[in-house]
Amino acid sequence: MASADLLSLLPALSVALPLVGALLVVPLRRFGERRRLQLLAGLCLLTTLLVLASLPGALAGVPRAISLLQFTPQVRLLLRVDAMGALFAVTLSVLFLLALLYSGPYLRRREHSAGDGHQDRYFLFFMMCQGWMLGVAWAGNLVTLLVFYELFSILSYPLIVHDETPEALRAGTKYIVYILCGGSLVLLGVILSFFLAGDRPFTPGGMLDASMDASMLKVIFWSFIAGFGVKAALMPLHGWVPDAHPVAPAPFSALLSGVMVAAGCFAMMRVVFEVFGAGLAADLGVMPWLGGLAAVSVLLAALLAAGEDQLKRRLAWSTISQMAYVVLAVSLLAPGVTAGALAHITHHAFLKGGLFFCAGLLASVAGIRHVSEMAGAARRMPLTMACFAVAALGIVGVPPLSGFVGKWVMGLGMVDAGHPGMLLVLLGGALLAALYLLPPVWLAYFRAPAEDDEVHDASPGGPEAPAGMLGPLLAATAVSILLGVCAVLPGLPLSLARQAAAAFFGAGP
Repeated sequence: MASADLLSLLPALSVALPLVGALLVVPLRRFGERRRLQLLAGLCLLTTLLVLASLPGALAGVPRAISLLQFTPQVRLLLRVDAMGALFAVTLSVLFLLALLYSGPYLRRREHSAGDGHQDRYFLFFMMCQGWMLGVAWAGNLVTLLVFYELFSILSYPLIVHDETPEALRAGTKYIVYILCGGSLVLLGVILSFFLAGDRPFTPGGMLDASMDASMLKVIFWSFIAGFGVKAALMPLHGWVPDAHPVAPAPFSALLSGVMVAAGCFAMMRVVFEVFGAGLAADLGVMPWLGGLAAVSVLLAALLAAGEDQLKRRLAWSTISQMAYVVLAVSLLAPGVTAGALAHITHHAFLKGGLFFCAGLLASVAGIRHVSEMAGAARRMPLTMACFAVAALGIVGVPPLSGFVGKWVMGLGMVDAGHPGMLLVLLGGALLAALYLLPPVWLAYFRAPAEDDEVHDASPGGPEAPAGMLGPLLAATAVSILLGVCAVLPGLPLSLARQAAAAFFGAGP
């Protein structure tokens, strides 16, 4: 088979491998829990390597596509490798690998303390979600995006309600209602797009045009924005996020916040730049309204985060604020801002994933679930809190961490595009991020715990976290540092983001 054909198969293979892993979850139980985790991690690692193998093709700027399934002569599932899809696929495959490694010891601790950990169910849906999310990353047309997006959204429900507590079940009910309503709006947008343009692959510059009915185009636009905005947690469509994150297992909260909410932003970018195109979106006059919603989300969610004592809820509000940066950038229709937003998706994924890993360790090892309980935590769990501090500073945007890079590029792009008001929103969000993320660090390092707060330990080996959970946290922290220090190297998120943005605005690869 020719090399080009092999490259075209990479997306399909990367989607298939996690689904194979899902089928093997129960049969592999005979080897024991640890061995099963190792085999599933091997499949996740192989998936990540397949995704990485697609990078040369994405960097070459020549999209490759493969048709998976033809439903009708007009409707097919199409997978395609391009710079934006490759960037998102690498991000989610690496974070899924880290979360899987973290999940094994995390679930064993939970099983030891609370009975049945439902590990079979957890790993089954975990692996399926990874496969379907990779389908979102590689989607080459609207039908493919819709199918994979809805599959991973619905199959996230068993992971959110994993603990089966009343709080988890209530949060899961809210989540599924939001997701089904959002999915219905996406379906409406897809049907109306087909009515106007038929089944066309995603194309920089868009598949709709100004000769079509303007009212219909606006209905399509807002159907997609509202539908995908539910997953992207764009206010006022965010209601499920602050409830779902605290009740979900910590490794899945890391994925929810790191890449699953980002999938909504990713899908919005596909719609704006490859269904409508920047020119048509600007002509419709809808982008200032979208920018206003995003600006409110950046600032209001950050303020609500600052007032939240429950640690995972605080981090959930932070995600709403941070992902609103991406929507804000999209609304400005400028290459530099768009490149910064794409890089920010990846950088935020590892920073916020690391913070949720920390939250899981603080809860399971030291019994800390609230910010007010974090006094002296650095003395008991120095490595965990060092990683928390690095990730917190990264989210705030302190150089040379990766969080600084995306915000710096977005800020420069806003100035270059003539939007200084939006730059003030970006800076305001960063200052508010300091307000809600630095106090936990200060408490952990500079406030001694009360005598009656000398928490229950933990782990048989001492007060720090088990190596199986600490390893993925250290890896996420290292990635966040390297992506900041080495940001300008080719093949890293910023270069892929700039290439994707250049294609969206007609500048070529």
